Amino acid sequence: MVMIAGYDHFVQLAESLQWDETELDLGPDREAWPRLGDDEAATVRGLVAGFCIAEASVAGQLGSYQSAAADDTMQAAFRAQARDEARHARFFDLVAEVVLQVPGDSPAARQDVLRRDVSAELVDLFEHRLPATARRLAEDHSGLTGAVGLYHMVIEGVVLLAGQHAMLHALEGLSSPLPGLRRGTELVLRDERWHIGFGSRVVQSAELGGEEADALLEQGETASKVWGRLITDDAIALAVKQHRRRLKAAGIKFW
Repeated sequence: MVMIAGYDHFVQLAESLQWDETELDLGPDREAWPRLGDDEAATVRGLVAGFCIAEASVAGQLGSYQSAAADDTMQAAFRAQARDEARHARFFDLVAEVVLQVPGDSPAARQDVLRRDVSAELVDLFEHRLPATARRLAEDHSGLTGAVGLYHMVIEGVVLLAGQHAMLHALEGLSSPLPGLRRGTELVLRDERWHIGFGSRVVQSAELGGEEADALLEQGETASKVWGRLITDDAIALAVKQHRRRLKAAGIKFW
C-alpha cells in the first residue's frame, strides 16, 4: 500500500462537526406525524426503517477496520467515524420511538418491527454482507482496501447518501413539516460527507487492479437499488453517476 499523507485532517474535521441527537426537538414532529397522508407517512417510515437497520449495523462493524488501520492517524479517523455512526443510530432510533411511535422496549426490538418496511436486499446488505466483510477483515488485515470500498464507497457513498437525499426530498413536500427529522438528517448527511472523503483517501492510497475496480463499480450499481420503491429511478441513476465520479477522482481506472 502506498500511503498518501496522514488522516489527521479527518479527525480534526470530525471534532469540529460534533452534535448531540438529544438536543434536537422532536416534539413538533410527534404532533405533525398523525396529520400526514398515508403515502407520505409510508415513505418517511420506510426511509427511517432503513436508516435504523443500516446505522445500527454500520456502527457495530468499525472495530475490525480500526484493528486493520495502516497507522495511528487512520485508526483515529476510524474511531471518530465509529462515534458518528453510533450517534446516527441513536438519532434514527429516537425518531422511530418518539415520532413514529414504533413499539418495542429497545432499539433491537424496534428494528424487528421495522424490517417489514424495507426490502430483503437492504437487510441482507447491512446484516449479512457488511458483517461478513468485517469478520474477514478481522482475520486478514490485507483486505482493508476492499472492505473500505464496500463500507465507505458503496454503502455510505451510494446507499446511505441516496437514502438521505431521498429523505430530504420527501420531507420538503410534506403536508405537515417534520423539522426535527429534517435537521437531524442534514447533520447525518454532513457527517457522511467526511466519512466518504476519508474512505476515498484510503482507497486512493492503494493500487487497485482492474478487477477490483470493476467490482467496486458493479457493487455500487447493485446496491443503489436496495431502497426499492422508496427512491426514484432518477435518484438511483444519480447515485451511480456520483459513485463512478468518486471512484475516478480516487484514481481508479476501469477495464
